[in-house]
Amino acid sequence: MEEHKKEHDSSCAWDLGEHQEFQKRLEQCEKEKEEYLNGWKRVKADFLNYQKEQRERMEMTIEYVKEKMILDMLPILDNLERAEKQISPADRENQIWKGFSQIALQMREFFKGQGMEAMGTTGERFDPNLHEAVGEVEGRESGTIVEEIEKGYKRNGRLVRPAKVKIGANKND
Repeated sequence: MEEHKKEHDSSCAWDLGEHQEFQKRLEQCEKEKEEYLNGWKRVKADFLNYQKEQRERMEMTIEYVKEKMILDMLPILDNLERAEKQISPADRENQIWKGFSQIALQMREFFKGQGMEAMGTTGERFDPNLHEAVGEVEGRESGTIVEEIEKGYKRNGRLVRPAKVKIGANKND
């Protein structure tokens, strides 16, 4: 019986030592797990930030290309509008003119759909942030726009092309 008790005591002692060893290993594994998990969370956050930055870059690139295309097309609309001003009222009933006028209208609608809006200028005060002075007209009120040479445009409220204008110049001022 004594022998059985010794065997049982040594078995318990061994079990206790083994338990402590397993406890240490478990704590070590828990610590490693936390380190790996935190590392994974950082990598995931970095990747999500990267995706967001890429999306923003792509959107900026698309907007840049759209704006570039629009600016490249504006001279076409400018020429169509100049031609419209040159057509006499008698020629406005001509079918060719009507087709031509329809093209100009479609272009204006296209630009409007892209967030473009023409700025009114004649009669307004000259603003170097919105207008580019290309000439002066003597005998008119200084600083007032008297003639628009080329329309200015804003896109979604932001200036994309200043209006080219002639301003009044009064030598008495």
